[in-house]
Amino acid sequence: MLVLLLLGAAVVYAGPIKDETKCGYESCIKYDPSVLNVHIVPHTHDDVGWLKTVDQYYYGSRNYIQKAGVQYILDSVIKELWQDPKRRFIYVETAFFWKWWTHQGDDVRHKVHTLVRAGRLQFVGGAWSMNDEAASHYQSTIDQFTWGLRKLNETFGACGIPRVGWQIDPFGHSREFASLLAAMGYDGLFLGRIDYQDKRARLRNREMEMVWRGDDDLGNSSDIFTGVLYNTYSPPPGFCFDVLCDDEPIIDDPDSPMFNVDERVTTFFNKVREMRSHYKTHNILVTMGDDFQYQDASMWFKNLDKLIQYANLKAAKDGLDIKLFYSTPDCYLRAVKDANPTLPIKQDDFFPYASDPTAYWTGYFTSRPTTKYFERLGNRYLQVLKQLQVVSHLKEHNKFVLNELLSAMGVMQHHDAVTGTEKEHVAHDYERLLDAAIDDASIIARQAFNKISQRSDTKPPIYEYERCRFNESSCSVSENSEQFVVTMYNPLGWRVKQPIRIPVVEGKYSVFSPKGEEIETQLVKIPDFVQNIPTRQSKATHELVFLAYLHPLGVKSYYIRRKRNISKRNTKKSNDIYLNVNDYFKNIKDNIEFEYIDDVNRQEKDVPEIYISEPFRSVNKKIDIQEKIDELSGDTADRKVLKDKSGAQVSEKLENDNDKIDDANADKADWNVLKDKDSTKDYIDEVERLKGIERVLYRSRNYPFVNDDEIRMLADEPAIIERADESYIENEHFKLRLDGSGQITHLILPDRTSNFNVQFFYWTGCVGDNKKPEQRSSGAYIFRPKTTQPFGMSLNITGKPIGRVVQEVWLESDQNVAAIVRFYDKLKFMEIDYTVGPIDITDGSGKEYIIRYETNIVNNGVFYTDSNGRQYLKRKLNERPQWNLTLEEPIAGNYYPVTNDISIDDGVYRMSVLTDRSHGGSSLQEGQIELMLHRRLLHDDAFGVGEALNETANGKGLVVRGRQRVLFEKSDQRVEKQKRIYEYHLEPIVFVADAKDLELNDWVTLDNCFIGLKKELPEGVHLLTLEPWSEGRVLIRFENYLQKSVNSTRAVDFNDIFSFLTFVRFRETTLAANQWLGRDKWTWNKEKEFVGSFNKNYGSFDDVSNNGEEDSVTADDGFVIQLKAKQIRTFIADYVISM
Repeated sequence: MLVLLLLGAAVVYAGPIKDETKCGYESCIKYDPSVLNVHIVPHTHDDVGWLKTVDQYYYGSRNYIQKAGVQYILDSVIKELWQDPKRRFIYVETAFFWKWWTHQGDDVRHKVHTLVRAGRLQFVGGAWSMNDEAASHYQSTIDQFTWGLRKLNETFGACGIPRVGWQIDPFGHSREFASLLAAMGYDGLFLGRIDYQDKRARLRNREMEMVWRGDDDLGNSSDIFTGVLYNTYSPPPGFCFDVLCDDEPIIDDPDSPMFNVDERVTTFFNKVREMRSHYKTHNILVTMGDDFQYQDASMWFKNLDKLIQYANLKAAKDGLDIKLFYSTPDCYLRAVKDANPTLPIKQDDFFPYASDPTAYWTGYFTSRPTTKYFERLGNRYLQVLKQLQVVSHLKEHNKFVLNELLSAMGVMQHHDAVTGTEKEHVAHDYERLLDAAIDDASIIARQAFNKISQRSDTKPPIYEYERCRFNESSCSVSENSEQFVVTMYNPLGWRVKQPIRIPVVEGKYSVFSPKGEEIETQLVKIPDFVQNIPTRQSKATHELVFLAYLHPLGVKSYYIRRKRNISKRNTKKSNDIYLNVNDYFKNIKDNIEFEYIDDVNRQEKDVPEIYISEPFRSVNKKIDIQEKIDELSGDTADRKVLKDKSGAQVSEKLENDNDKIDDANADKADWNVLKDKDSTKDYIDEVERLKGIERVLYRSRNYPFVNDDEIRMLADEPAIIERADESYIENEHFKLRLDGSGQITHLILPDRTSNFNVQFFYWTGCVGDNKKPEQRSSGAYIFRPKTTQPFGMSLNITGKPIGRVVQEVWLESDQNVAAIVRFYDKLKFMEIDYTVGPIDITDGSGKEYIIRYETNIVNNGVFYTDSNGRQYLKRKLNERPQWNLTLEEPIAGNYYPVTNDISIDDGVYRMSVLTDRSHGGSSLQEGQIELMLHRRLLHDDAFGVGEALNETANGKGLVVRGRQRVLFEKSDQRVEKQKRIYEYHLEPIVFVADAKDLELNDWVTLDNCFIGLKKELPEGVHLLTLEPWSEGRVLIRFENYLQKSVNSTRAVDFNDIFSFLTFVRFRETTLAANQWLGRDKWTWNKEKEFVGSFNKNYGSFDDVSNNGEEDSVTADDGFVIQLKAKQIRTFIADYVISM
């Protein structure tokens, strides 16, 4: 057995462990293939938080909420296992086990080691928690498995390796999770909950066990045996022998009038025979346990001992072909494998999950949206801090705070944490854990940034970096400092243009790039609906907005200084915004400002771009003079190139002939003077002359120097007045039209104009006593709207800031919903910044707020949602791929989990909505995408949480603020879209530090720009993980995010990547880094072959070619590895510092 021990350098590369004990499959009790083998599997399901907090569950506190104490479960189970070598037990949640383990003495630890080596105590799953599969992101899932399995590996070696996944309680199951488990080396996966109609069909057709393909591009390497448990995870009815249960024990005293052995055994035989009729082999798995059971394990084991003993005696006496014995999921799987059945296949997923006709568990896709956002933010911190620890070569003792964050994020993946299905006080405790862990681990960023800036880790720090609450437009440092430094880190392997918004008080500010060059900025007021968020504690009234051009794995700092009050003659003019024309004319100036865009060569120093600021101009109306200046700064290489209708490439066209000017005089400008940056005075004089030419040309238009919308507002002609009802915001890639009522009507693209609108609605939740399906309430788990059409709300324009960096329109409703629609300069997405809440419940109705994007795309009821942020699955309205759907809830039954992305497509153009947290979403009508944003309900849905989903903060209903990015692109443009998704998911973490004692001249002498990669990673390659593993060793994962094609394989040279280290040697592991790669994968007989693409095949009458059963193999060459499409490869590598 190959295992990766994590105890030090010598052990890591020592290879397989030689252990004479028998664990895993070798410890299984011998079964008889000629009889029905009943595998009795004792287990407990211990939620890492749900009705009580993690600590409350562990210590058994507040038992008036739920009688549960995990420490007593483990104490009791170990004691009972030690008494009888035939007994078996499985444990799942490493978070609880590790907490218990650290409190045990040597005597107990010795006993546990003995039990594990003998296979009497086995670990299944083994992650830090039993993660959710709808709201969780694949990166976080991998991390929490790696963390939990590492603890087991460090402690128990080979015998601590789980062989099966155990997802018995999550509320639906994702295809990507199956693929991840297969890549981690698991042999099988057991599920508890699947849709009631799906389960009914599988029971009828004996399809409870199957081969599940996790990813079409990865082919058979992603296949995994998957079994659905008969009783979810509970004992057969009448056979719960726990202190929490009321079932009758087995009474074997023949002198007692309560003697019941024969009756109990006969009843049990009937139940297992019924179970046997739905499975293909002579093996059935009987779960014996439930939530937080085995606090008094002697009750369970005493009765199970009797059940096994008397059942086998009766079977022998009566000649019955039944055999009962203690077992584990591993041993059951081994027996099924030996039976060599031919199994059905599955190629989609298990969403959405319904437990009855009116109970669709699709509400939790959105429940507690602020918790979902905080979990996503926590992952960004974790990835950045792991990388900075390596990039900056920080001291190894930082592992303690990094481990704290790993643990907190592992807890957040639990299927009652990120899902929002916990009690409210538990949600607050999750947030407390994560917030404390982020705060502690942020010392890594502080150390890294100070070390990089001073090129030394021995000098005292010059900055005290602080975290900000940017989601509330709040930052104490920037609000209270006259000058401060903003530092950020890009964790991606390519250059990123990132919009930065720093909360400040009103004033004029200068922002300087790493070399001290002033860059283009824009001061934008914070809308009242953001300033009035009840939890917001800030005096910021504006945001300072600029674009940061960030290197791959790069650290970059910006110096921001509030401009002091000096004479107007010497005051630089900023890019002011004007919400009405009167403000414009009051502030119009002729002053000239030189500003620099911080645009840097990916390996060299900053190369400034020079802009002449204009008081108020539409972004796309750039005259030839501006193009000349852009040429000087090298900006022309990045200028948008459009195609005319003939297909020829042309430069940006002006909207009408009136915008064109004669540039004869401009051509006479002394461009050599402009190129000479040292000739400052001449430089300014020459640009002022050009500006004067421009101003004269504008005067020739017979109206003041204003934009088109202002001209229309001043016009007398009725036709022009009507046109004034229209307004636009735009950048180089999009133009958004709004009518006079504030409704968005069209989106204008370079080669297409599309109907487009952004609308907000709300559903009202059903109310009932939950005693019957038709009386089901909408709650934390369940989405059940009263109507089939939502209630609409009108939006009015309340502001329209326009500038050179960003253009926005503010939309606001009288029902506590508001949105900012914005375009950033040069960025190819539309951003929707929404604020929802407090949701009004004074009418006694719970409500569920949604956003709808409406287009004229004809998608024919088809839409696509991501699977844990990695692959995409085709969805069809009112259909399921594997059974005939009867749908009593047409809205909730068409909702699917959206982790990062939902899209619709007409074969030519695709609209995608990228999210900053997980949501429930759908496309209920043609051309529309719907995402649920917030839920506030007044009744419980009776699935255990025991309270209504009615979140409050500071005595008011919770307010949610979030962002979504909308992409419009050609249907075949996949690579760029995937990069945009990564850029959104892993936005740079921004830290802010006061710089009151640091002047600009001193600041520019520091190292304010660090580049971590020698060059960008090859297109299609993502650095998924860069994590400190041990002294001089890192864990590294490379991912190929391309779809399979003839040229989708990518090569990565280990020693041509990082600028700060050189690899000495490396060795590949399984995905979770707990085993060396090389163990043989199990294969299964299948009833039919998989199709090449589920998405192409679903709903198609055309034949879809098969991927083939053999994956093509491309050999590595030394330090150059090959990555196939969709492949993630994991390595542990030794390195030396090379910088």
